[in-house]
Amino acid sequence: MKKIVFFVVASFMVIAAFAQSTEQKISEKVKVMFPGKPAEVKAPNGATVYTFKKDSSVAFMGMSFDLSAMGLTADMIASAGDALWDQLKGGMTQQMGGAVIAKDEVLTFKGKSSLYLEVDGTESTNAELKGKKAYGYVFFIGSVLHQVLYYSADKGSKKEDATTFFDSVTISQ
Repeated sequence: MKKIVFFVVASFMVIAAFAQSTEQKISEKVKVMFPGKPAEVKAPNGATVYTFKKDSSVAFMGMSFDLSAMGLTADMIASAGDALWDQLKGGMTQQMGGAVIAKDEVLTFKGKSSLYLEVDGTESTNAELKGKKAYGYVFFIGSVLHQVLYYSADKGSKKEDATTFFDSVTISQ
């Protein structure tokens, strides 16, 4: 009996250890709490992407991309104002394989001017978006672009499903 109880307790401890939330620094100034340990990918263009796939239907992503290598400075980004968001949307739309930006609005997220997006990937050919909805925020700190996204294959998903993830974003000064 003791062995069975020990085995059950040990099993729960192992499961709990793997299910632990992980705080991930996605840039020098931004951290986000993922529901588990995210995979890190350094893209050839210089972006660093962290992704945690909870299962085949839900994923969380955090990205940072320093645009100073492209000649963009913090002053240039700040002076572009809301027109910058329109340019970003155009570039993003080209990469989404037929997904549609269902909603976008400029608002304040964690004290930063941000582009909030809701993406409908029902018709997308992009592997990450195909058949999913995505919700997220895009913002700059200096010349570094940041993005935090939540993906879900649930047709009834909504922004609030990712509240804990979005609320976990912290920005240091």
